[in-house]
Formats: sequence, structure tokens, C-alpha cells
Amino acid sequence: MYLSHGAYFYVTRENKWIPLGRDLDAAKLKWCELDGSEPPTGMTALIHRYMVEVAPLKAPRTYKDNKTESLKLLAVFGKMNPRDVKPHHVAKYLDLRGKDAPVRANREKALLSHVFTMGMRWGIVDSNPCRGVHRNKEVDRDRYITDDEFKAVWQKANLTIRCLMDVAYLTAQRIGDLLDIRMRDITKDGILFDQNKTGKKILIGMNSDLQAVIDRSRRIHPTVKGLTLFHNRKGKQYSYDGFDSMWQRAKKKTEVKDFHFHDIRAKALTDAKRAGIDAQMLAGHATEEMTAHYVKRREIDSIEALKMPNILRTGTEE
Repeated sequence: MYLSHGAYFYVTRENKWIPLGRDLDAAKLKWCELDGSEPPTGMTALIHRYMVEVAPLKAPRTYKDNKTESLKLLAVFGKMNPRDVKPHHVAKYLDLRGKDAPVRANREKALLSHVFTMGMRWGIVDSNPCRGVHRNKEVDRDRYITDDEFKAVWQKANLTIRCLMDVAYLTAQRIGDLLDIRMRDITKDGILFDQNKTGKKILIGMNSDLQAVIDRSRRIHPTVKGLTLFHNRKGKQYSYDGFDSMWQRAKKKTEVKDFHFHDIRAKALTDAKRAGIDAQMLAGHATEEMTAHYVKRREIDSIEALKMPNILRTGTEE
């Protein structure tokens, strides 16, 4: 199997190139069929089927994460029969993997659970061994990006990242949804978002600040027309990897190290609540509790110190 121009090919002995598609997991299965090799069995087959039929339907970033997570799961569960996987196997995986990467272990367990859920639907298994297995304890991120930190990275970033940072703050939307903004989604009324993660549609109303950022974004490549607001010199939408490379370069030029792009969403929602704006509606969260949990981690109670009574003030000044 060969990779050429982003696609995989099966090359016969007669040097005939047969296209296998751009997805590696699907290409491997097609390769087995053409080569006459034994197709994967057991958990390997179940995970591969999930990665071919289910994972590609998810948001691009989630699909990318699933690919990495599936490799970890295959290394441990790949040779097992799906019906032989028990809750204690999942728990042991969480314990061992959790020693080095407790959060990643939880994400991998979540993927494994969905794999078994689909396996039940496909008639491969009768139960999900992940149910009832408590995930590793996670420490919620409570980082609040200050205005100075935001400005420090903004000043070192290129025009695309600057505009993405500004739109992220003004709309409080996730990076995947920002990269997906299509020109047709922008009207005088605002920007219509179809959130990848929740499937919820939300219109962020237009104001002068948001319009100014949109105008600046359009001027980055003025002679190139793209379907999306943020696109490269060829008019193609930025991938997450392409965005992340620019983001990491901007951060490296500053002393602000602990700054995830997603922190801008947290900053925006926290600032929105302080300003009396409906943070839940802005976030597109289904419940008030979700937003409250999201914002409370970054809120710090503030209260003025007591004033010294006059009778005591005199004594302290002597």
C-alpha cells in the first residue's frame, strides 16, 4: 500500500494503482480484501469497523483524537474476543494507563464504551463492559486568561490567528466551529453557527466589533475567494493542524506558556456573565448547570477589605 497525494493505493505486481481512499483505516480493510489477507478479527475488527463507519461522522478534531485513542486500545484489547472483555479489564486499563495519563485514559475509555455500544447494535456483543466502571478523577482546568496575556499572544500572532482570537472572544465559540464559518453564514444579522459538538444552531448577533473583525479577516487574502471566512492562500479551509501550527508559533514568541486556545471560550463566557450577558445562550449549552460549572471554575470571589475603625486607626499609626 502506498500513499500518494493524500490518498492510499494498492499497487499490483503489474504496477496497477488501485485507489483505496484517503482514510487509513478504511484503506487497510480494502487492502486486505484485494491482497487476500485475513481480515482483522475480534476486538481489532470491532474497533476497525467503528473507525470506518462511525468515527468519520464526528467533528474533525474528535475524529483525529479517536484515531490516536483507537491505537492505544488496539494495543491492549486488539487480540481479545469482544465477549471476553469484562469490567475488570477496563478498570485495570484505567488504573495502569492512568498512572501516566489519567485524562487521556478517560477519553480512551469513553471511546471504548461507544465502540461496545455500537457493537451491541451490530449484534456482536450483548453488553457494554465499560458501564459502571468509574473513570479516573480529573482536575478541572480553572485557568483564566487575563487581558494582558491575551494581548501578549495576539501581538506576536499572524493576521489569521489574531482574527481567530478576536472572533473566539466575541462569540465564545469553539475553534472547530470558527474554522467552519462559511461566508453564507455571515449576514447583517450576525454569524450563524451550527455547532459541531452539540448540533445546535445559534445566531451570534452582529455588532460593530464583530463586523470589524470579519472585515479584517476578509482582507487577509483579498484576491482569493474561499467558501469559509478563514482560508489559506489557495482558498481552502484551514485544517485544525494548520491552525494549531500557527497558534503554537505565536505562543512560543511570548512568555505566556499555559494558554490553550479553548481558554478564550472560558474567558469569554466568564466575562459575559460578569457583564450580565446570558452566558448559557452564548455558549449553546443545553443546561444552566453546564455553563455554571464552566464559569465557576474561573470565577474568584472579590470583596473589599474592612476599614479600620477610627479608634483603632490612631493606635496603628503611632
